[in-house]
Amino acid sequence: AHYHEQDPLRGRRVAQPHPKTVIIQNPPAMPLTTTELDRVYELPYARAAHPSYTEPVPALEPVRFSVVSHRGCFGSCSFCALTHHQGRIIQSRSPDSIVREVERMAAMPEFAGVVQDVGGPTANMYGIHCDRWDDAGTCPDRRCIDCPALDRNHDEHLRLLKRLRDIPGVKHVFIASGIRYDLIPPGEYLDRICKDHVSGHLKVAPEHVSEGVCACMGKPPQEVFDAFRERFETLQEGREKRQYLIPYFISGHPGCRIADMVELAEYVRDTGLYTEQVQDFTPTPMSISTAIYHTGLDPFTLEEVYVPKGREKRIQRALIHYRDPENYGLVREGLRAAGREDLVGNAWKCLVPARRGRSSRAGRGR
Repeated sequence: AHYHEQDPLRGRRVAQPHPKTVIIQNPPAMPLTTTELDRVYELPYARAAHPSYTEPVPALEPVRFSVVSHRGCFGSCSFCALTHHQGRIIQSRSPDSIVREVERMAAMPEFAGVVQDVGGPTANMYGIHCDRWDDAGTCPDRRCIDCPALDRNHDEHLRLLKRLRDIPGVKHVFIASGIRYDLIPPGEYLDRICKDHVSGHLKVAPEHVSEGVCACMGKPPQEVFDAFRERFETLQEGREKRQYLIPYFISGHPGCRIADMVELAEYVRDTGLYTEQVQDFTPTPMSISTAIYHTGLDPFTLEEVYVPKGREKRIQRALIHYRDPENYGLVREGLRAAGREDLVGNAWKCLVPARRGRSSRAGRGR
């Protein structure tokens, strides 16, 4: 009930009785209008740490000259609580407001000409809208990302980015907050983003490739990511400076077994997408995945869902980082458990060498 009523227009108050009290969950606040959002983000922020800090704040520098273009996310990933924080309805700032913010930024003496990020929870949801949101809110029985009623036009986003590039004093406008690849329309959008707004790496989040795990995560299947990856690689042909995908993966998610992580490890080996950007699933408040983790049940169907815990989670994490010699023991253990000892040895397809401590991996993988 808490999940289904998490909408500012159609949501109802939810009451949950407990032995000594009753917990009341009120519907979320109405989304801010464009005018209200502009007013909030055009306040005279200093883009500096509070004077009470006597030492530099390293975490500030990567985002100091970044811009929030919108709030909200309709991606509906099971492990994410953004629906509860910002809602599924996209609330976009006006292009004029964002331009004014970057103009003020460009006038700062510390500004080196680089806008580090223009985005939100998902950068390419800026300006996306559904007519139903205005009067009825989000649909309780379907996901926005799959709905044909959603206006997926990205032209407004491209026009905004061009205006920002044309501001005097601005050399580069980057997108660092990641894009939803299954939302990208055919046409020039991906080419323009790669050409003008990606420094060298484009962040994407397939999270997994196993069909069952992707479904449990609320992510599109592997075929969708493969189609995007092929488009991206085609755009790199003939370019003097090659760009690369930075994929994010999750290990140990509910519904994921060791065999699924072996499948992901083989995919990484075959595609050359070995990455350090791997998160071991951690249950966090208000997400669907956390509910599954604690109950072992799908909250919508009440069907049982396998939940890896303990040592198996360590094995799953090690499998995606199979090149690390410190993980060899856990990787071998996982491969034995999955009946995949054919991946232990010195052939090119093997993930780890046969003998413990042997670190040479020449000829294996890419």
